[in-house]
Amino acid sequence: MKDRYFGISPRIARWKIDTPLENWLSHKADNSEFWKKIYVGYYSIFDREYYEGGVRLAKEAIELHKEELKRYTVDDVVRDMVYCLHRFGISFQDYCIYGFIDKKYRCRASFVSDKLRYHYCDILNKENILSLMTDKYACYKKYHKFFKRDVLGCYNETDKGHFLSFADKHKHFIFKPLEEHSGHGIKIVSSKETDINMFFTEMIAKGAFVVEELINQGRETAIMHPQSVNSLRVVTFVLEGKVNIIGVTWRIGVGNAVMDNAGSGGIYASIDPEYGFVQTDAINYRGEHFNIHPDTNIQIVGYKLPKWDEALSLIHDMAVNVEGATLISWDIAYSDKGWLMIEANDNGDWSIIQSNKKIGKKAELYSYMDEYFKNIYR
Repeated sequence: MKDRYFGISPRIARWKIDTPLENWLSHKADNSEFWKKIYVGYYSIFDREYYEGGVRLAKEAIELHKEELKRYTVDDVVRDMVYCLHRFGISFQDYCIYGFIDKKYRCRASFVSDKLRYHYCDILNKENILSLMTDKYACYKKYHKFFKRDVLGCYNETDKGHFLSFADKHKHFIFKPLEEHSGHGIKIVSSKETDINMFFTEMIAKGAFVVEELINQGRETAIMHPQSVNSLRVVTFVLEGKVNIIGVTWRIGVGNAVMDNAGSGGIYASIDPEYGFVQTDAINYRGEHFNIHPDTNIQIVGYKLPKWDEALSLIHDMAVNVEGATLISWDIAYSDKGWLMIEANDNGDWSIIQSNKKIGKKAELYSYMDEYFKNIYR
């Protein structure tokens, strides 16, 4: 049976051959290893290039999570991973961190998948939201009152003068490539230790970027890991002006990393959205659990984030600031200026929202979507 809000976003590579035969095979594969082999075989024949690339990536994910998968053969896990990719839209990374290896169909179907999430954002957010959220500087200009710091976008050589003025004002700043995600390419730059003219020339040749004034993290969150700004990922669904929080996760850096992103090696823990305390151990993308921070020895579970009412107020005001931003993933942090916005994502990663408790968010999301579409068509 097909997901009632099923769709394939044109923004990503085709991950499912949506035909009556494929749908019938997928249904048969849900409770039968024999039919699962047939289903995966179907993709090995009719989408050979995608299948072969997927097998390579699946084996890489298995190697990363080999300890928790050691009871199973590689061939069995790869087959199940490929089945879950085409059946549910689950990425191989999410397969591992959600613990799908020992889950049945009903549980697996309850997760908001990596692939379907794109489609949900396509049908829920207005057309202008994607371009707004993709361009970090355009987003800053629209939400500037929530940033509480200077940000500059650089798109071509004509922006060099503005960049030099920015670097002169801020001796240390954050550099972010516009096209990257999950913290990749982000670094702290010192204008005292860097040839700023050469830096601009080299970076703009690679593509557009933004530079941001450094965030001075507040003492209450810096205590957990002072080297990084330990930010929150917050997913909201706006329904008739009401902001519904689907999940909150605290991302925490480890080691000497200045980034807290799980994709860059950080750890993350679930936050109670009403009261602002840590509900779970922190985990990383390798599935390792941490009740105590490995560097600072601060207990993670039960930690209370500061001024939570202020955080909730910020989340509400951001979520309703632009009409049509229905389903958005926000990144916020606590600073010496209070809670502030880091960035917004039209299609932010949900793995850190669902993996700590290994509980899917689809039922909650669909309850909002049902109401949303009912209101549109009534």
